[in-house]
Amino acid sequence: MYRLIKILACIEILALSSALLIHRNAATDDTMGLDVVGYNHTDHSIGSFSVNSEAGSFLAKHEQGGFACCVSVHAKYTPGMTVTVRWTDNYDKNPQSRTVTVPPFRPKDTGVFAVHFLRSGEIKVFVTDLVLTTNPEYPLKGDEAKM
Repeated sequence: MYRLIKILACIEILALSSALLIHRNAATDDTMGLDVVGYNHTDHSIGSFSVNSEAGSFLAKHEQGGFACCVSVHAKYTPGMTVTVRWTDNYDKNPQSRTVTVPPFRPKDTGVFAVHFLRSGEIKVFVTDLVLTTNPEYPLKGDEAKM
């Protein structure tokens, strides 16, 4: 029984790794697919969110989560890059939308597409290889980074 569980765990890891490689390589040469992760810094849960009509999910207040596959963005940063973030309230009502500027990123930064719903009402996005806002290298700093 233990051996069967170990084999199934290995198969699951291989399947997840393959899926990750496939979605990263499925994009054309000038775009890349990134997993989307959301960060809700507000006092209200978000029923669902998406980036360019792709990915996203529920985000509880003051929580990180909502990992989903995937959004397609240009592989190289281009000045003026934007994405459209759409979201609803906790009851999946009151849909809202905002166009957000993507800040510069380097090829090594391409781990996830992070979406931050800030207490100020602002939305910030990042292409980053980091997911913990407590990391000193994380692009969101100071009070804004507090959950």
